[in-house]
Amino acid sequence: MTTRKFDQTLELSNDGKLSLFFIGCGSAFSKTFFQSNILVVKGNDHLLIDCGTLCPYVLKTVYNSHVKNIKNLLITHPHADHVGGVEEMALVAFYTNKNKINMVITDDFKKKLWNQTLRGGIQYSELGKMTFNDYFSQIKPVKIQSKPFDMYSVSIGEIKFKMFRTRHVTTSRKSLRGSQLSYGILFEDRILFTGDTQFNPSQLEWFDRNYKLDCIFHDCDIKGFATGVHSSYEQLKTLPAELKAKMYLYHYNNEIKSVTPKEDGFAGIVNSGFYYDF
Repeated sequence: MTTRKFDQTLELSNDGKLSLFFIGCGSAFSKTFFQSNILVVKGNDHLLIDCGTLCPYVLKTVYNSHVKNIKNLLITHPHADHVGGVEEMALVAFYTNKNKINMVITDDFKKKLWNQTLRGGIQYSELGKMTFNDYFSQIKPVKIQSKPFDMYSVSIGEIKFKMFRTRHVTTSRKSLRGSQLSYGILFEDRILFTGDTQFNPSQLEWFDRNYKLDCIFHDCDIKGFATGVHSSYEQLKTLPAELKAKMYLYHYNNEIKSVTPKEDGFAGIVNSGFYYDF
């Protein structure tokens, strides 16, 4: 993996390498590191993973781009720092671009996202009652396993990945059944992006055992709301050394300054405004 800093124009295509660009790397309320939304690019294809409340603003003011340029979208889960900018995306695409956004989404999540999150803001228009299908074209993931957790296969042109269920926001730490619907992503069977997840070492070890991971981008809560929601820094420190050595931490708050990730065995932390090229 190599890294390079953003320079004037946000890339929506490249020479064929897999590139992950962190629009933000912060926790839900971070105004310093912005929210953890990422742009994935390979060849002529791109995919925005999550579009939080700050995402349209940051794209315009920091990266000289615009949500109207985004054609493909995946939402990991319906918290505002991951979905709060989707309403703007939908309206801009519909009224300005005169097209639909391609959204990677399962049938179950499609129904919940529309009825519980998006419907209240964009159902009504001068054209009458609108539906999910008026704003979005569904790209339906193909389910490839149910145990030990649901996993799906997806292709967006040259971008190949798998989506998998994570355990996020639940009173039962040992079960997915009571947790919020949320997903992580495995790119090219070697690069793991956890999305928002509780500490789940058995899932990490399963992926490393079955896919021999090259790199892990893991969400990390530092002195905040870790219990039942995110993985805490102290929990992640207990992982085997070989996992930590390829793990980059993101979704952190200003307390990141109080810890020493490299000294504690991690590969490092993610920085917003950087391309991570593979």
